[in-house]
Parts: sequence; C-alpha cells; structure tokens
Amino acid sequence: MYRPDCSSDFVLMDERMIASASRAAVSPPISQLNVSKSSRVHIGPKFVSVTQKVRNTEEIKELPLPRYLWKVLKNTSRAERLSCSVALTALVICIGLTLYFALTTETVANDDDIDVAPHEWNITREMWLAQIVNDTESVREYNPIRLVIVQHTVSPECDTFQTCASQMRILQSNVLHNLEDDIPYNFLIGNDGRVYEGRGWGLVGAHTYHYNRCSLGIGFLGDYREELDPHTRVTDLQIARTKILLEDGVKRGFLHPKYYINGACDFQSTASPGSNLYKALKSFEHFDHKGILANRTCDEIYTILKNKI
Repeated sequence: MYRPDCSSDFVLMDERMIASASRAAVSPPISQLNVSKSSRVHIGPKFVSVTQKVRNTEEIKELPLPRYLWKVLKNTSRAERLSCSVALTALVICIGLTLYFALTTETVANDDDIDVAPHEWNITREMWLAQIVNDTESVREYNPIRLVIVQHTVSPECDTFQTCASQMRILQSNVLHNLEDDIPYNFLIGNDGRVYEGRGWGLVGAHTYHYNRCSLGIGFLGDYREELDPHTRVTDLQIARTKILLEDGVKRGFLHPKYYINGACDFQSTASPGSNLYKALKSFEHFDHKGILANRTCDEIYTILKNKI
C-alpha cells in the first residue's frame, strides 16, 4: 500500500489519492485580490501617524503657589480635603498655644523681676496675708522693752516682696501646724530689705526661751552662718531698715530710748543669728559690746538697766 510522506501534496483516504487541503487552499497573490464595496480594507503598506499625550508635571510645578494649591485641591477627594483641613487646624492651634504659653511665661518671669510692694519698707500682716491669730499675750511687766534679741530663721532667702511674703506665710503655717502658735518673732527682715510684721509691737513673742516676756524678737530671713557655703550675707539695706524700725519703736513708746541689742547666742547655746549677721549687729549704736546682759535673766537684766538710768 502506498504511504505518501509528510511533505506530499496528496493523502490516502479510502484507498484513493486526494489532494491535501492545505495545499489545495493556496492563497492567490496580493496583486490578484479584488475587494469591492468596503472602505475599511486596505491592501499593501500604510503609514500611520500616532499622537501620544504625555502629562507635563513640570508645568504644574511652575504655576504660582495659589494656582498650584488650587489645582492640587481640585484633584483630591472630599475626604482628603477634610483630613487636610483638620490637620491644618490642629497645627494652627498647636502653634497658637505654644506662642501663648511662651509669652505668658515670659510675662510672669518679668513680673517677678519687678519688685513692687504695698509699702516702701513696712509690710504689715495684712499686706503679706497672715492668718489671724488672737491668743497672743500682751507685754505688761517689762514695758517699755529694753532688750532686742536678733536671730535668723534658717529658711530660704527671698529677694522680692512676693517671695518674702510667701516665705512669711510658709513660716507661719509651719508654726501653726506644729506648735499651734503664731509666728514667733515680733518682726522679720527680708532679703529685699523690707520689714515684715510678725506679732508686732507690744506682744509677747516665742523666739528665745526664758526671754520672750522681756524682749523684742527680730528674725532675719535666711541662714547667716559663714561656716556654710553658700550662706546668706546681710546687706546694708537690711541694717538700715532695722535701724528705722527700732527708731520707730522708740518714738511710739514700745522701746526704751536706752535699749540694748544682743544676738540669741548671747543667751543660749545656739549659732543664731549666724556669724555674718552677728558681725553686722556690732555696727548698731545700741549693741551690747561689753556683754553686760549676756546669760542673765530678765529680772537681772532689768535691774542692771534700771540702775544705768
């Protein structure tokens, strides 16, 4: 039986030789094609012009800022615009609060630097907002007072009326809480050079044990022990204002014209009023330079002073 090879133009089917379909369906040459009634068919080569649209981002960037922002906003969704608005609002609020607190802090700091007081040197209890205490005893037996005892409070320094008034309130609160008593001194001298009323004139203090009934107690705010570093240094203004206070006491009859000034260390085993302040007390005309009152009782002191009149 005859078997044509794969390249043959004929195939064997039913014992008959027929022409291969692939070979029979040979396409005619292009030159022999004829198409009628169709405008969509083109035979042969054709040149096509292609126009490509490319987005120019540089053109957008070169727009003025307002137009650029407007163009960006137009190309965003409503949700995106809302998110941007919220973020921008939050940013503005944060900047505003930062500026506000910065300016407020600076103003408060400047206010602290401005030392304004209700009086030039004499600060009453009402001025430093003292608590009212009504059980203080009046001076009777030793009147007018002839002994002034000076101490230091061993408390933080204060350089302005505001800070000194605050220290006065703290000192009174501590004494009221711990001892249920008023501030122990009759007067206190601040580092700002002002005189702060404690218990005041004509009242018994609680500053020097055994000597409160026969003396006027003056406390200097701070710690004047030179052995410590740092320590408070007494100023000329503090000394000058203390002298004004004592002169006022003499004029008003609370102090005897021939009073004496001593430190607490002259009567008790204590470092008060501190070596720095004790040296400054020696500049007072009424300072007990000879120590004639040291370590004596109230009765002995007033007997000695009575004989000196």
